[in-house]
Amino acid sequence: MSREQFEAIREFYRTKAVRKRIAEFCGGETFTCEYLVGFGEYLARNGYHRPLRLTNRPEELGGLMEDGLDLFRAVWDRKSTLAVWDIEYFNLDTWQGLYSNQLTYFELMEPVHRAIDSLLKGYGIPHLNDCTSSGYHYISRIPFASPVHRKLERIGTLEETLKTKYALVPGGDQKRTRPLPLRAGRGYSGIGRLHEFLSHLVIEKTRNNSPLPVTISDTAVLRNGRGREGLSLDITQYADPLYMRDIRTTFSTHQKHKVYIGQVGEELARRLPVFATVPRNDLSYRELFRIRKDLKRAAGYAAECSGVIPDAAAGWEKVIADYRRSKLFAFHREFDRVSPEPPETWPKTYWQLDLDSLPPCAAHSIRNFSWGMLNPTSIRNLCRVLFALGWNPKHIAGLISSYYQSRPGWNTDWMKYHSETRANFWCRVYCGLIVTGNDDLSDFNCRSHQEKGYCPAHWCGCRLEKLREKILERI
Repeated sequence: MSREQFEAIREFYRTKAVRKRIAEFCGGETFTCEYLVGFGEYLARNGYHRPLRLTNRPEELGGLMEDGLDLFRAVWDRKSTLAVWDIEYFNLDTWQGLYSNQLTYFELMEPVHRAIDSLLKGYGIPHLNDCTSSGYHYISRIPFASPVHRKLERIGTLEETLKTKYALVPGGDQKRTRPLPLRAGRGYSGIGRLHEFLSHLVIEKTRNNSPLPVTISDTAVLRNGRGREGLSLDITQYADPLYMRDIRTTFSTHQKHKVYIGQVGEELARRLPVFATVPRNDLSYRELFRIRKDLKRAAGYAAECSGVIPDAAAGWEKVIADYRRSKLFAFHREFDRVSPEPPETWPKTYWQLDLDSLPPCAAHSIRNFSWGMLNPTSIRNLCRVLFALGWNPKHIAGLISSYYQSRPGWNTDWMKYHSETRANFWCRVYCGLIVTGNDDLSDFNCRSHQEKGYCPAHWCGCRLEKLREKILERI
C-alpha cells in the first residue's frame, strides 16, 4: 500500500460522520460488542504473522483507525443476538476477476441480492445491507429483553460440551474475559438455524434466475470460462462458538487485496484503491460502486446514513413461525433427538468403517482428514455418500467429530473452536438440503466430481449415480 493510500484511510476515519456510524454499529455511546478487531496491511508490514489486532477496550478503537486498519466488531453482544447473514461471490480458482471488474460480478449477484432483500422486507425485518468487495452483509438484531428472544432460544440447541466451554474463562484470551451466558449461546444457535431456513428459501427462489450457482458455503461447482464460481450463502459462522466470530463494521475500509496480494496479483493489488464498506440502502450497485471506491465520497455518504443495527424482533418472530411449520424444522428435531456414539466406543463403531468399501472420493476425505473434513465440498460429498448408504446424519457428524477430537495434525485450535458443534453444523446443513429436496443432487455423479477437481481415482469402478438413486429412494 502506498503512503498516499495509507494516509487516505486515516483521513477517512477522522471524519466525524464515519466515526459516528462505526460507533453506532458497535452499540452506541457505550459499546455493547465484546471486543474489536483490526486487520490490515499495516500489521502485515510490521511483522504480524496474522495481520490482526484484538482489543476489548473500546477506547482503543481510535488507535486501530490511526493504524489504517479494517475494523470488525464481535458478533457476541451484551444486549442482543445479532442476525448476521453474509453472502459473497466465490471463485475457487482466482480472485482476480472479482477485483479487476467489480461491476460485472455484482451484476451476477444482483438476482440473489434482490431475493434476499425482498425476503427480509416481506417478513418485516429492517436491516443494514452493508456491501463489501465480494458481496453483502445483512444485519439486524433481537434484543434479549424481547419476548421473541425466548422463542429464539427455544429453537436453539447447544451440545453439553459447548455449554461447558461457554462457562470457561481460560485466561489470556481477549475474546473470553467472562463466561458466555447460555441465553446468548442459545439465541446464536437459534438465529443460525433460521438463516439456514432462509437460505433454503433463497435457493428455491433463485434456482431459475441466478446466473451463478447458489450454495451454502463455497462448495465447488462445475467450471465455466471464469473458473469454479458461485454465490455462497455463507452461514458458516454458526459452525463455531459465538465468542469466535466477528463482523466487519459499517464504514470500515476493505483492504484484503492489499494483504493477500498473491490472490489477485501484485500489479492489480497495487493499482486498486482501498474500498469502503458501506450500506447499499436503495442505491443501485453501480451508484454504490462509485461511493465504495472513493474514500472521500464514502465519508460524505456517511452523513446520510445510520450505523444502528435495527431491532427486528417482530419480523424474526414471523420467521420462527414459518420455520416451525417447515420440513427443515422436522429434520432438525430428528437430528437433535439422535445421540452420537460416545468416545469410548469409537474404536468399535466409527473407526470400524471399512474405507475400502466406500467410493475412493469419500474414503479420501477420511484418510486425508485434516483437509477432507474441513473442506466444504469434500464434507458434502461424504455426507451424500454415507446418507445413501443408510447412515443417520447425526452419526455422520459423530464420525467427523471423532476425527476432530482424536487425530493429531489439525491447524484448527479445538480449544477455542468446538469440534462437536462444527461437525454437527456441516452434517445438519448438507443432509438437511438433501432431506428437503433443496439439494437436487444433479451434480452427484462421477463426471461432475471429476470436473470439479475432487476425484482422486478416475475409473475406480464406483458410480456415484447409483448412490444418487439410493438417496432418492430413501427420501
